[in-house]
Amino acid sequence: MDTFGRFAFFTIARDACFSALAGGILMVAYSFNPPLALVIGASVAMFFAGVMLTRALLLNEDRVMATEPWQVMEPEQRPVGEAGRAVACEQFETLLLGAAKNAAGIASVLFGLGLLSSWA
Repeated sequence: MDTFGRFAFFTIARDACFSALAGGILMVAYSFNPPLALVIGASVAMFFAGVMLTRALLLNEDRVMATEPWQVMEPEQRPVGEAGRAVACEQFETLLLGAAKNAAGIASVLFGLGLLSSWA
């Protein structure tokens, strides 16, 4: 993985950790009602998936230069030229869509567990 891909991966991972922390805190706060806590956690995960999908939808080759991974890199480390920006855009979009897919999967599991635990 190149430098841009590594920075992009860890930026998205950091965002996912903050989202998981927020969801975990809310789930602990509502732990007196486990089905509700699971649905709240699933809602946070689904919101994160929506944010990642929106970021991927709005990303283009010009906007990739305004992203955090691009700004953090030294100018000599950045992808060069039009082709470099296209590759960086595709790579960042792939990572965003992968994060959205994983968050939607987690949300599905949490929604299912919330449904199952409400029947018990």
